[in-house]
Amino acid sequence: MIYKTIADQIKVRINSEEYEIGDILPSEKALAQELQVSVMTVRKALALLESEKLIIKRHGSGSFVARKINYHGGELDGFNYQMNVVGVTNYVNKVIEFSMLDAPLAIAQQLKIEPGEKVYYIRRIRIIDDIPILIENSYIPVAPFPWLSIGNMEQSKFNYFRKECNITILESHRSYTPVQATKEQAELLQVPAGSLLLRVQSVSYSQDNKIVDLSDIYQNTNKYIVKHVIRR
Repeated sequence: MIYKTIADQIKVRINSEEYEIGDILPSEKALAQELQVSVMTVRKALALLESEKLIIKRHGSGSFVARKINYHGGELDGFNYQMNVVGVTNYVNKVIEFSMLDAPLAIAQQLKIEPGEKVYYIRRIRIIDDIPILIENSYIPVAPFPWLSIGNMEQSKFNYFRKECNITILESHRSYTPVQATKEQAELLQVPAGSLLLRVQSVSYSQDNKIVDLSDIYQNTNKYIVKHVIRR
């Protein structure tokens, strides 16, 4: 449907540096002329963006940018901080598994600890506006965080590290791979099996150069866009 294509084009502009949160969009007539479609098509496209809560319509004033869906991957403040930056407030960190186990050899090697040392295994789903947008599987060594709880992980783990444990994440190494959703991942993210996901493998280092978090993340990029800004 053409209005969905137009909505995608406007969405790209909203998520670019052209607009800030709170900026007004051009009028329906101006957008229709610019995009060479009917005003009705633009109206339907804007209604779709409003339903996704990217814009807000104010009667007699126009359409305004309510939020963006960019994730600035260079930041080390975590998901919660990023959601606040782009104007998203209705988000949830849902913990679906929280356990303590003896580190398998492969995990111990990646965390640079001894095999058999205690680690947390935590699985979370990040939800925005009741829509699941990513799955995060994390291994965290127990020693630096002996009192870590499900409640902590329902908030920001990086904030907990910094504020409660005096451990700041100074560096994160990430690799990105497109993958197809498994049946289980598709069910959790409410997408068709085989849908394209972005896999992010992340290793986070503290201020004393110790690995404190090893995460494997699967993102639905239709709802969650990764944006990197690299400066010299």
